[in-house]
Amino acid sequence: MKSILILATALLTSQFAFCGDTLSSNIHKATVFLSGAQVFRQTGTVPIKKGVNEVIIKDVSPYITQQQLQATAVGNFLILDVQLQTEYVAPTNYQIIILPEKIQKEINQLEDTLLFLTFELERITEKLNNLAGEKNMILQSQLVKAGGMSDTLPEFKEIVSYYRVKLDDINELIVAWKKKKHLATMRDTKHKVRMQELRNYTQNTKQPNEPAKTRYHIVVTTYSDLGSSGKIEVNYFINNAGWIPAYDLRANATNEPINITYKAHVFQNSGEDWDNVQLVLSTYDRTYSIEKPLAGVWRLDYTVNKPQPVYGNRNNEVYYSQNMSSPVQAQSMKEKMTKDSQYSDVNLTYVPGQSLSEISQNFSNVEFEVKLPYSIKADGSQKLMVVMNEKVDAKFFYYMLPRMNNAGFLQAKIGDWENLSLLPGKANIYFQQTIVGSLMIDPAAMSDTMELTLGRDQGIVSTRKKISEEERKIGLSKRVLKEYTFEIEVRNNTRAAVDLTLEDLIPITANEDIKIKIVSGNGAYLNDMTGMLTWKLKMKPGEKQIIRFTYSIESEKDKPVS
Repeated sequence: MKSILILATALLTSQFAFCGDTLSSNIHKATVFLSGAQVFRQTGTVPIKKGVNEVIIKDVSPYITQQQLQATAVGNFLILDVQLQTEYVAPTNYQIIILPEKIQKEINQLEDTLLFLTFELERITEKLNNLAGEKNMILQSQLVKAGGMSDTLPEFKEIVSYYRVKLDDINELIVAWKKKKHLATMRDTKHKVRMQELRNYTQNTKQPNEPAKTRYHIVVTTYSDLGSSGKIEVNYFINNAGWIPAYDLRANATNEPINITYKAHVFQNSGEDWDNVQLVLSTYDRTYSIEKPLAGVWRLDYTVNKPQPVYGNRNNEVYYSQNMSSPVQAQSMKEKMTKDSQYSDVNLTYVPGQSLSEISQNFSNVEFEVKLPYSIKADGSQKLMVVMNEKVDAKFFYYMLPRMNNAGFLQAKIGDWENLSLLPGKANIYFQQTIVGSLMIDPAAMSDTMELTLGRDQGIVSTRKKISEEERKIGLSKRVLKEYTFEIEVRNNTRAAVDLTLEDLIPITANEDIKIKIVSGNGAYLNDMTGMLTWKLKMKPGEKQIIRFTYSIESEKDKPVS
């Protein structure tokens, strides 16, 4: 019965106006995903009135959606409903703008000129009215209307002559004053147009103290049997936020572990600043579909006269779109199948402190709980923060390819990197406090071992030269055999013993008529697929080693080989 009363009361009050007690609140926590963020906002302790009431949490993000808005009661009361509402705020009074002195002076001059022209046009109009009255008086004179019926003929001629002269003078004056009126009217119109331009400029330069805007509020409906107090927590998801992982890989010596610094570029443009907010960085990607995959139906049929699907054509696209659980999975599977079909015969080789956060594992996702609070403005700018530091063991060695460069390059191999919870991102590489390069970490494309280049060491040097080149015929055939011998001299001019991986190259061919063999490899490992020769050397301080290798090429004498 009590539940029914609560529901009935809630229904009766559902059509509420925008009113209620206003609560102050602040953002105290945010879980930032690779794309998007879950924001947690909390009020202070507030009195909760008996019965059904509405409270308003004002000025929240404009990017909240009703479906992703939740509210929780902290206290002895219930949350009946939570709604997102908007409020239109009209602009306030316009502020006074001080115009430039030149503009203000021109406006004052125009006002005086227009006032003078108004008086001038009135004077001209009165002049024309007077002349028109005088002309009309003459035309309405009884002497003119009488037509010379009185007095003698000489007297009549004298009267007519007088009126003719008088009317000519009046007409000349009327024309002259009309010209003046026309010129004055043109000047008046010109100045009024300019005055209107200046007024428009003045109006446009005025800005309201506060422009019109829309405010967003959260309205929470509560119910309590008795008056009490408590807090209200709301959380909502926003799309325009995220973080970008980055790393620093630092090595100080070849006998020490490598320090990996996890960094994050966090950004948000939610419309509300985050001030001293506790952050949790999550690797969860909300763009992935959460629906389980469906196997679909696998049908068999005879393939006679039936076209077979080819990787990359339209048939495969239809299959992927119909049998994968999401477009992302379909596209990923299509790219994988296409890559496998293109490179199925090729051996692909990928070249790849103090904890500031706590790590928690949730299914296949990792959350980094940042220990220090951060403030992030809602302007989309990136805030760089250090998440945590890890030390990992690495195997250091030198690599040298004398046919391309005579110096040795310090390398580091990191194994078991899968436990480091790495994400795709840029990594800066430092050796002895100096940046030596950068690389893109992509866990999906890396092999079991991550290999880093820590820079060139001029203390490990080499020279490479061709010792001999011999050619001889094979019996009575038209084939010839050429042998090439090269010598590599390697020196360790450092004060430490080093492990060195030395590589060189011999040619390979897909033509069965051309035969290439290694005659003497001096203990090298040969990769038949690439023709790469590899020597693993251990060199003492100041030691010099000489490596010689010979290979042969057998081919038709009359056919040049290149």
